[in-house]
Amino acid sequence: EITRPLLCYDRDTGVIWETSSSCPSQQQRIRPLYQTIIGIEIHAQLSIPTKLFSSAPTRHNPAFNNVTANSCVHPYDLAYPGTLPSLSLSAVKASILTAAALDCNIHKCSRFERKHYFYPDLPLGYQMTQQRWPLASDGLVTFMPHVNKQLAQKKKGSKQKRRRGAESSQDKSQDSGNGSNDTQIEFEPKPVQLRIERIQMEQDTGKTTTHNMTNDSGRITTKSYIDYNRAGCALVEIVSHPDLRSAHEAAGVVEKIRKLLKHVGSCDGRMEEGSLRCDVNVSVAPINNGEISHVREELPPNTGHRVEVKNLNSLRQIIAATEYEALRQSMLVQGNTPTGRETRTFHVEPISDAYPLGGETFCIRAKGDAVDYRFMPEPDLPPLILDEETLGSYMSLEDFVKTHLPENPEEAMTRLVKDYGLDEDVANVITGDPPAIALFEQTVKTASSELLSIRNEDLDKVAMLPTLAANWLCNDIFALVKKSAVKGPGEADEIEGTMNHPISVEYSTVDGKQLGALIAMVANGSLTTSMAKKVLAVMFEEDMHSFPAEIAKTNGWQVISDMDTLIKLCESVVLDTKNSSQLEQYKLGGKKLWKIEKFFVGKIMAASKGNAHPERMKEALACVLEKVNSR
Repeated sequence: EITRPLLCYDRDTGVIWETSSSCPSQQQRIRPLYQTIIGIEIHAQLSIPTKLFSSAPTRHNPAFNNVTANSCVHPYDLAYPGTLPSLSLSAVKASILTAAALDCNIHKCSRFERKHYFYPDLPLGYQMTQQRWPLASDGLVTFMPHVNKQLAQKKKGSKQKRRRGAESSQDKSQDSGNGSNDTQIEFEPKPVQLRIERIQMEQDTGKTTTHNMTNDSGRITTKSYIDYNRAGCALVEIVSHPDLRSAHEAAGVVEKIRKLLKHVGSCDGRMEEGSLRCDVNVSVAPINNGEISHVREELPPNTGHRVEVKNLNSLRQIIAATEYEALRQSMLVQGNTPTGRETRTFHVEPISDAYPLGGETFCIRAKGDAVDYRFMPEPDLPPLILDEETLGSYMSLEDFVKTHLPENPEEAMTRLVKDYGLDEDVANVITGDPPAIALFEQTVKTASSELLSIRNEDLDKVAMLPTLAANWLCNDIFALVKKSAVKGPGEADEIEGTMNHPISVEYSTVDGKQLGALIAMVANGSLTTSMAKKVLAVMFEEDMHSFPAEIAKTNGWQVISDMDTLIKLCESVVLDTKNSSQLEQYKLGGKKLWKIEKFFVGKIMAASKGNAHPERMKEALACVLEKVNSR
């Protein structure tokens, strides 16, 4: 078992170090011993309404709402004799966009084959896949390694303290990460490239749930239940070369691919629900003479057998499973009992303080010899030819990709920053949800048109519209969408099984024209921010078809900006006998006049039901107070 405190793992570099402590820091690292070698396999469930080879609905189909187990199945999904597969064109198109987003060479001719193995959740007795004749191959994805944001913030704060000469020993202890101390040279993440070996379409399996039950005699029995609603759903499997070298690189590329697939609309990327699952293939290679190789295109000498860890469904699990497996294999090599080829599963329960992310891997299948899956071409389907007849609309493969592939997230973010002057962080939030880009641009277009239609409108207000629109989108619209997504009043946690829909602007009941009109009214002073928030809430939750001006008029939310009207309103409050004591204090003067002015401002806003223009109302109040004080 892994209990000897001799090794530590660097999640940034993937190097396994010999160390003299069970809780090592960089000063206690003695020498590098092994380098982690990692390849990944990503299984992404396509966001299409039917299954890959049948007409049964998937969870992306409205007919799937509130279904019971084994109710969304087709005779073909259950391997009824005489049933035949019918390939989904939606799955083909979504797979093409996935391959194009990952810069793959898309093959105009591919075919399906049967991969034979028995498992209860696989009714056919084989999986339909494309391992030997894949849809696409030879892709490339560039990404940044995963960064622990909380740790990065701590380090940033610690550096600022050190610049002020205020670092304490407590700061040093809190800044450690990866078993490292901040006083040493820090790891600076750089872009990494991962080669994609192939992309293939295949069927998903059913879902098996295991329950332990205790009978009357106290005996524990285990029963497994299978739900075939997921069986036959369309997947794309993305298989990489073993180019990754650390746990943070593995997590970083999965996050990048997840974002790309969400962006092109082929997968919703909801890892917590199993829409995107990852297998990591981990092995270790000895580091000779302390020289760490930076070559990724070929395996280092004496690389050990790869071990596959299956079905990881979060970035945290990817990091934890990779770290545990790298240390486990290194320990075995040190004991002269290197691991063989295995398939393992990851249990998330913490095992010791040495593994702060928790979890360990367990062997579920040893691969002493190559597994014979008895691949054979699928006899009931012809080769898949990507031509005008298949893709429709007399469109070639090249034209289809050019027409339907959106700009990638990096290009979109760069354009939002350059064309609209947004901060990178704000642009990153918007591009993280592809429908938000279209909503944002429609909002800015509508708001600009509304303002420019007003004679003598200040052009500086028009220039501020993109920032204003981004703030309303990222804060208010996303908040309302999240509120509508959560089942039950008062629930704020995004817990699996409690969501009505994903948190995406796609589910906003307010479109870009409505939001743009609202922002234009805020910019030209027709509505205050508080009024606009009320109008937005009504548009989102109650009156989805009306425009802001109609809702504001119906509810009496109109800014009072006429100076004569504001002066009369201020006089009625200031000269009210209920406020006579505050008026007498104001006449006496003193250092706390601002408090009395603030008191009157509050009363005036209450009297106007929040409709008084704040700046003009203060001007009117100043005139009234000056007039009263001069009497």
